Amino acid sequence: MQSPDIMSAEILKEYSLKLTFTNGETKIFDMKPYLKYPIFKALNNENEFKMFSIVDGTIEWNCGAELSTDTFYLGSKKYNKEELKEM
Repeated sequence: MQSPDIMSAEILKEYSLKLTFTNGETKIFDMKPYLKYPIFKALNNENEFKMFSIVDGTIEWNCGAELSTDTFYLGSKKYNKEELKEM
């Protein structure tokens, strides 16, 4: 089964993304664990992290870094409004 595409994305604190998928779900994805890998090194700069587009249903950063839609969907946690207030 294929994961739904990302419809919209919003930057939150501490390298987290609020993602809304085409199936209507909204989830939170933590990018911090990925920032240690060479392809994502540029994203340690917050300004670079904010420079992205949604391309073919996934997020692509200006530096060329990207993850699959499956990684975003399966690796994110359910959106919790109360938890989000802390971010």
